[in-house]
Amino acid sequence: MTRTSEGDDRVDVDGGDDDGHWTLVQQARYEQGGSYDLTATIVGAIAEAKGVSPMELNDPVLYDCVDVAALEDAFFGPDVSGRSRAGLGTVEFTFGNYRVTVKSDGWISVYE
Repeated sequence: MTRTSEGDDRVDVDGGDDDGHWTLVQQARYEQGGSYDLTATIVGAIAEAKGVSPMELNDPVLYDCVDVAALEDAFFGPDVSGRSRAGLGTVEFTFGNYRVTVKSDGWISVYE
């Protein structure tokens, strides 16, 4: 992530707008075993970025953009021995006009 002279957060990603820069507009933290599952946390972060209720997010459908179950299994699910998985990485996907990143440490970032 780079910080511009105006102090806003921007990140270089492939795709997106013409200059390849996205502005961070919202972050949320997924807590495994917490009150909200991964899907609800992602939807909540996108909805807050858009300034709408999570129930109003219906175009596109999240599951058309990313396989949340596979993501949750890869980063937070148990491995074959039943122990908690300690996967490392980041998954990026586009949701409408937003770029969403989900990190293995639970941080979800929404950029526009």
